[in-house]
Amino acid sequence: MKQLLSLTLIFILFYAELSAAEGVVVVVANKDNQMKVLTKKQVIDIYMGRTTLFPNGEAALPLDQNSDSSIRKLFYQNLVNKTVSEINAYWARLLFSGRATPPRMVESVTSVINIIKNNKAAIGYIQLEDLTDDVQVITYVD
Repeated sequence: MKQLLSLTLIFILFYAELSAAEGVVVVVANKDNQMKVLTKKQVIDIYMGRTTLFPNGEAALPLDQNSDSSIRKLFYQNLVNKTVSEINAYWARLLFSGRATPPRMVESVTSVINIIKNNKAAIGYIQLEDLTDDVQVITYVD
């Protein structure tokens, strides 16, 4: 019985550590951006091209991480329960119809943070471990 309890405890601790390491946060521009909180639905609307504005009416510039990055896969899986292939197909249809423009692709976490730090309209996602004082968290997507 003790062995089973110990194994269960180890599994729970391992899972909690793994989940924390994979945490995703959504961040907005520099500290001057007036949006302090976004709901998951509002993030979906911005990232799926349904709106180009924050709820307060200011422009929103969504940033997407490199198409091969694990954070991008995790972000879209957690946000809209879709694979990167499904997201790419979604955007191909919208681009063909001319109805929306996909988020701007950036190459690295450093690029995401630098763009956000210097552009009040930018919004991006990073892993919790990459969070710096240059950006503010507005919602968690996990």
